[in-house]
Amino acid sequence: METTPLISVIVPVYNAGAYLEECLESIIGQTYGNLEVILVDDGSTDDSFAVCDEFAERDGRIRVIHQENRGAAAARKTGVLGAEGDYICFVDADDRIDEELLDFFRKHIGKSDLLTSGCRCETAPGQYAVWKDAIEEGVYDTETRIRYFIENMIAFQGRFEVGIQPYLWGKLYRAEIVKDVIGDIDTTIVYSEDRDLLFRCILKSKGIRVSHESFYFYRYNPMSIMRTVNKNFMSDLNKLYLSLEKVFVGHPQEECLLRQLQLFLVSRMYLIPHFMGFSADAQIAGYIFPFSELEKGSRIVLYGAGSVGVRYYRQIHWQNQLQLVLWADKKWRDYADTSLPIASPEQLLQTEYDYIIIGVKRRELAEAIKEELLEMGVDRDRILWRMPAVL
Repeated sequence: METTPLISVIVPVYNAGAYLEECLESIIGQTYGNLEVILVDDGSTDDSFAVCDEFAERDGRIRVIHQENRGAAAARKTGVLGAEGDYICFVDADDRIDEELLDFFRKHIGKSDLLTSGCRCETAPGQYAVWKDAIEEGVYDTETRIRYFIENMIAFQGRFEVGIQPYLWGKLYRAEIVKDVIGDIDTTIVYSEDRDLLFRCILKSKGIRVSHESFYFYRYNPMSIMRTVNKNFMSDLNKLYLSLEKVFVGHPQEECLLRQLQLFLVSRMYLIPHFMGFSADAQIAGYIFPFSELEKGSRIVLYGAGSVGVRYYRQIHWQNQLQLVLWADKKWRDYADTSLPIASPEQLLQTEYDYIIIGVKRRELAEAIKEELLEMGVDRDRILWRMPAVL
């Protein structure tokens, strides 16, 4: 790799005026300076287009492309086709990056075609969690290592857990690979369109470096596509499936890729009522309690009162196999006015139990809770967590 390759930073922009200046400041403030920034204004109706033009006047490394609104995938495609860099990095307009991100990428990609990294995710206003790949850090550049990577990139170890964070941002791509596949993506895909381009790039890469370092800051945005009602959710999901199915059929690892893709699709079925805006009584228990092997009558503490914890709580009562002696959550005070019997975690120190079951979805959060419990003096062997199965 050249010591100072040109890195093209592509930012699709649509009505991001509230966050855009912070995003662009974080990009032009990089410690690595040999970059071009391509802002694709995708028909914004707020002041985003003006902010883009203003920054282009301030910094000669910035180019702005204005186009009619065609969606994020089409905006990224426009940026890729106009990129002149040796490598490409994507940044969403409502996020920001640490000043060391591009320099980190430059130093660590080596001879690989793709470098992944973690991110610091704002899961709710003022709340952050570190997201990182389930696939362990390292270089995957041999036939055996690449096979392992592909077999685990969508459904890690055959579970409902992603091996690689399925987002285009937080990664560095060899430009010639992105340009090679960009013409084949379906730019009308709305839900999880990142996956369509990301997985195509992975299958073209001869070397991939995985890093768990986190320099990308993902912003919680209540107006994002992931948090708004989408009456076309089922057709959008099917469109993504059909696009990737065409890529996977005929690949040497076709069977494994299709199985992972199908697991992904099934894992999204429980989201249908949520994304389509169904009434509360039409919602289903999406997470399945994963500890059916525990001895009947075991005394358990359930830790976590989020969506996973609530569904575990219901199933424990329905099955009537285990004895729930305490339900705890760090934010127990928030539930004081509800009918849910949620207590402070400190109460488990006065409770006799056999196991503490952590009821959360993300591995990183579960590990953080486990460390807190260990600091409280809880026996490690009594703390249980598994990626929840999804109905």
